[in-house]
Amino acid sequence: MLVFKKNIYLNPLRPRSPSGQKEFRDEEDPSPLPFNFIYKALSNAQNLLQEVNDMNDREVSNRLDILFPHATRLGGIKTLDDLSNQLFTGLNHNQTWFTMNCYHQCFLYDCLLDVVEDYSYNDEVERRELFPEMEGRALDFNRFLLQYFFNTTFLIAPERFNQMSPEERKQLLRAPDFGQDFPQLKRFSDPEDPTLAKVINSVPPGPEEMTLKALEQNPYSV
Repeated sequence: MLVFKKNIYLNPLRPRSPSGQKEFRDEEDPSPLPFNFIYKALSNAQNLLQEVNDMNDREVSNRLDILFPHATRLGGIKTLDDLSNQLFTGLNHNQTWFTMNCYHQCFLYDCLLDVVEDYSYNDEVERRELFPEMEGRALDFNRFLLQYFFNTTFLIAPERFNQMSPEERKQLLRAPDFGQDFPQLKRFSDPEDPTLAKVINSVPPGPEEMTLKALEQNPYSV
């Protein structure tokens, strides 16, 4: 199970009336069910990566740049395939909670963005097929990111990030340590997540950085 700012494994639907059986989305929350959204994005990514694997070598690079505009800077098809498998396995693991580093978050962001673009350009019938709970409404991706991602600092341009002072970097928000302050974001006195600078500067992940970090307890019960 993957850890986000809010628990994606809880169903946020609520009954239309105390005695009613039908459930509906909060009209002020224009986003699909978080688990459905992430599952669809990662499933779609695995299918796309398989298609790319079947292409000629000359076509692979251009296709990856289109499908994964941020994550493709981190490595080739094998790196993206490994990140995809790590995240999909972690998402569906029902006994252990896993935290993601910036490599995982960057790849997932691209996966979600691809689905958002697909949904946005579809007509209402196709939208309902993709996310029935949305009832064809527009999808607010920024709202989803604010609600479920701890931050998106991995998207900062390298030119800007590399010019920041140590003090400025300390102001960047990162995922909490799942202590007493969870789930609020907080400022850390120690340096930023070590994978952040690597992702921003397109440094390929090492074996340990490809692996999700398992937690010993449920972070949402703290």
